Order: sequence, then C-alpha cells, then structure tokens
Amino acid sequence: MTFVLFDVDGVLIHGYHAKPELQKCWDEDLEKDFGIKREVFKSSFIHGIFEKDVLIGKCDLYSALKRKLPQMGYNGEPQNLIEYWMKKDANVNNSLMPYIKTLSETSGVSLYIATNQEDTRAQYLMETTGFKNYFIDIFNSGRLGSLKPDPNFYTAINSILNPKDNQKIIMFDDREEVIEGASKASWEAHQFDTAEDIFKSETIKELLGR
Repeated sequence: MTFVLFDVDGVLIHGYHAKPELQKCWDEDLEKDFGIKREVFKSSFIHGIFEKDVLIGKCDLYSALKRKLPQMGYNGEPQNLIEYWMKKDANVNNSLMPYIKTLSETSGVSLYIATNQEDTRAQYLMETTGFKNYFIDIFNSGRLGSLKPDPNFYTAINSILNPKDNQKIIMFDDREEVIEGASKASWEAHQFDTAEDIFKSETIKELLGR
C-alpha cells in the first residue's frame, strides 16, 4: 500500500500559496461585499482567534466569527460570510485533478488530504467540492488538534494510517517547512507549485506510467 497525502491551499485548491505570485485569494473583494477591510480581517481574525483556536479545534468557525465580526463593522449573520468564504475558496486545481482521479482508481494506492484546516471547510471540501469522490479521508488540524509542521500532526496521522515497513507515505505541500517536518517523520515529501510536481516522486511516476 502507498499512502499519498495532498495539502489543500496551494495544492488541491488555488488559494493562499506559500509563494505570493501563485496566490489566488478568496478575500480580495471582502471590503466591497461585506464592508470589512482585508487587512483588518487578517489582523483581527485570521492572525488572532482563527490561527490560535479555530484551526486546532478549540473554537468553531461560526462562534469565532459571531464574536469578532461586530468589532470589524459587520453585524450581519456570520453564516453569510462562511458561505461566501467556502465558495470563494474552492477554486479547484483542475490541472492536478486528472492525476488525482487516476491515482484514486489505482490498486494499492490510498489518497488522503492533510491540511491546516478547521472542520467547517474540511467538511465543505469533502462534501460540497466533491473531494470525497477521490480521497478516503481528510486529516485536518481542527480534527487532529495540531498544525503542520508541528511533529504531533505527523505523529497523529502515522497512528491512524499505521504504515507497515514496506508501505510508504508520500506527501505534497506548498510550504518548505511542512516538507521538512514530513521528512523528519520518515515520509517522502515534495514541495508543490504546479501539477507536474507530483512527478518529483519516482513512485508516482511509476504508478502513472511516466
């Protein structure tokens, strides 16, 4: 069995990539559509309660937004912003998906998602975006209680997958520090910019006949 793990943003989804020139940001029109300045949202929400509590499952996204949105000048229903966020941040990497589909249908291969993600978006990606058609499960930080590249993130996944000595875990992520952490966990890990980067793995080349 070969376990192949893919990150979300910057890999499966064109979103916040580690390299600014490759980013496609969901919140570009946030001020126009909700009256919330992007930088205020980032400083007051993303770099605060979201990163500290929501992403590791200590607080759900709705409750966090309900608490913080009025401070940013928005007094509407938090669910409106959540639905906007989920839809805007679901720009699937269509260049990668044909490879994903083939791998998901390949004997001896199991596909998973490994991502710093709270539970609401994790479920949205699996159910609404349709990743459940290709991936067995999503290992998200809200569920595991730790963020990549914390060693506990990789340890938790190792405990779930429980790979045997002859089984390999391969991971693709846009962030170098995540790749380094995965390598320390004895995974085969590769930095990802474009779909062709999956062929950095000799195993993937063999599986896809390259």
